[in-house]
Amino acid sequence: EKVSIAENNPTKNMVIRVTDPRLLGKTGGIVQGMSGSPILQGGKLVGAITHVFVNDPTRGYGIFAENMEKMSSSVEQRRK
Repeated sequence: EKVSIAENNPTKNMVIRVTDPRLLGKTGGIVQGMSGSPILQGGKLVGAITHVFVNDPTRGYGIFAENMEKMSSSVEQRRK
């Protein structure tokens, strides 16, 4: 639904809507515990679910895979 490349909020890059009828039929959308689940587009990893809109489980936030990699590199640097 929306893509944001703003540097000030690196974990909320996308607002997504679940459209898969099988997923919606089984779960109603994004449920608690799905954080970190992959977002695939064209068979490729583009990001992961990071948060759920409480009042609308068919929508959620996503983080770009690129930002996940940058953030993990940052964590690794701090551990050293």
